Amino acid sequence: MKEKYLNILKKIYPNLTLRDEKKFEEIMNDEGLGKCSPKFNLWGFLFGCFYLLYRHAYIEAIAVLIVSLMVGYFYLPGMVVVNSLIGGFCYYYLYLNKFSMDVDRCGGINFPDMECLKNKAKTNKWAVILAVVLILILIWPVVYAVLTGHELRTPQNPY
Repeated sequence: MKEKYLNILKKIYPNLTLRDEKKFEEIMNDEGLGKCSPKFNLWGFLFGCFYLLYRHAYIEAIAVLIVSLMVGYFYLPGMVVVNSLIGGFCYYYLYLNKFSMDVDRCGGINFPDMECLKNKAKTNKWAVILAVVLILILIWPVVYAVLTGHELRTPQNPY
């Protein structure tokens, strides 16, 4: 069963490197799902939930965003740290579970519809645009403060 999932993954995953293939193989169990084992992914670490959106992992991206926002409610810099850690160290696990659901939706492991799987595995260009816009919105107060000389931290707002 694991070999079938790996063969399908090799055929449909865009730009699959040998290093990524080995990491997917290490954490994949016999049912095609990922085992929660921390494997580092640079793009997932740098962009967190945005990279999951880029890879069509919408549910996983929303879950990472919700957890990050919950942490950010109590400690704002923690939001970025949690987003990066979950996106960077759990990317392969999250993507494999998304991939397993896609295989089930597209005909199952025995008779997969490869066109359906390729459409679900391709990358989203709009996620890149969304990430750039949101990052610019988030850093705008810092840029504004630097340009105008205003202070972001005041006694009333210590963050």
